[in-house]
Amino acid sequence: MPRASACAWVVVAALAAGEARASAPPEALAAAVAVARSVRSDVEWLAADALEGRGSETAGAFAAEELLIDALAEIGPGLDAARGGRDAYRQDFEDVRTNLLAVVPGSQKPEEYVLVGAHYDHLPLLACPGDDAVCNGATDNATGVAIALAIGRALRALPEPPARSVVIALWDGEEVGLLGSRHFAASPLVPLADVVANVNFDIQGAAITPSGRRFSFAVGAESGGPLLAALTDQAIAATALGTRRLSLTFGQGRSDYESFRTRRVPFVFFTDATNACYHTAGDEVGIVHFDKLADQAEIGFRLVLALAESDERPAFTPAAVIDRYEDVVVLSELFTRWLDDLEHVYPWWQDELTSLEREAREAVEAGPDAFTPATALVLAQRALGVATSGYPCDPLLLPEPGAALGAGAAALALAASRRRVQSGSKAAPRRPKSHASGHSISA
Repeated sequence: MPRASACAWVVVAALAAGEARASAPPEALAAAVAVARSVRSDVEWLAADALEGRGSETAGAFAAEELLIDALAEIGPGLDAARGGRDAYRQDFEDVRTNLLAVVPGSQKPEEYVLVGAHYDHLPLLACPGDDAVCNGATDNATGVAIALAIGRALRALPEPPARSVVIALWDGEEVGLLGSRHFAASPLVPLADVVANVNFDIQGAAITPSGRRFSFAVGAESGGPLLAALTDQAIAATALGTRRLSLTFGQGRSDYESFRTRRVPFVFFTDATNACYHTAGDEVGIVHFDKLADQAEIGFRLVLALAESDERPAFTPAAVIDRYEDVVVLSELFTRWLDDLEHVYPWWQDELTSLEREAREAVEAGPDAFTPATALVLAQRALGVATSGYPCDPLLLPEPGAALGAGAAALALAASRRRVQSGSKAAPRRPKSHASGHSISA
C-alpha cells in the first residue's frame, strides 16, 4: 500500500504494488513545476564571457564555483557536514579541482538518496575552434547545471520534503576524463549502496537541426529495471517535448553517469547529443532553446520527485543486449526529421544522411524479428558524423534570442576570484593553468 506522507499527492508509478499514489493539491505541484522551469538566468551567467569558459583549474572555474555555492546554499546544506561554512559544499580533489554538492534532506528515508548530477566545467580560453577566444559552453553544460539547480529549488518549493534525500551534485573535471564524478564514486560522501539512482544532465536545450528542436533523448533508464523505465516514461509524458528513450549503449560512457553505472547504480542520462556547435566558440547562449530547456527541467524534476517518493527503489539491471529494435525506431524518426533540413546539410554529407534515413526505415519496416544486434548502434555512430560535421554551427538555423542578464554577476565573481588568488588567500593554491588543447574524451 502507498504510505501516507506530506508528498503523497504526487502521482508516481508504484510499480511493485501495481498502484499509483492519489493526487491531492495540484496547485502545490504546479507551483513547484513552475520553479523547475525557471532556468534561463543560470544559463546566462554560467555561459557569460566573464567566466572564460569555466575550464577546470582556471580562474573562470573558481569564480563559477563561488557563484554555484551561493546557489546551492539556497537549496540545502552542504553534503559534507563535517566541514563548516561554504566548505561543506565542496569536495576537493587533485588539489585544484572541486565538486560542489548540496542535499535536500528526506522526510521519511533521509538515509537513501537520489543523486542529481551535471558537470559545471567546460573548456579554457583558446581551447576550441572559432573566432572567439571564449568557449562559453552554454549547452555543454551550463544548461545541465541550470536544470540541476532548478530541480533543487523546486524540491524546496514543495510543502514538505520528499521521502528520500536528494543530492544536487555539480561535477568538476568532466571534460578531462569524468574526474569529479569518478572521485566521488571512489570516495563517496554518502554510501553508494544508499543511492537509489543517478539522474544525469549533459547537453540540454540544444538542437542538431531546425526540425529537431523538439527532439531529445533519455539514455539508459533500463539500467534500473522496469521501475526506473516506467518512472522515466511517466515524467517524459508530462510535457509535449519529444524525448525518446535509448539503450544505455548510446551514452558511450561519455558523461558522468558512467562513474556510477560501473558501480551498479541505476541511472538515466538526459542529453540532446552533440551538434556542430559542440566544443566550439559557437556554443553560446544564442543557440539555447529555452522553451525546450524548461520542458527538460520539468521532466527531470518529475522523475527525481518520483524516485524520491517511490515505495520501491530501482534494481540495477546490467545491459542484456547492445541495442534494441526500439532504438532503430527512434533513429528512423530522427533521420526522417533531419531530411526535412537537407538543404542545410553540406553537399558532401547529403548522401550519407539520405542513406542513413533509408537504412533505418528499412530496418523498422523489416520488424523486430529481423532486427540484427548492433544495427542501431552502427547507424548512430555514423549519424554522429552528420550531426557534428554535416551542418554549420549557425544560430540563424537554431534561433533563440539570447540575453546577458547574468554577465554582470559573472564579471564580479571573476574579479573577486582573481583578488583572492592575488592576496594569497585560501584560493591562492588554485593557480590557473594554460591548456594547449581542448581535447576531451567526454561530453
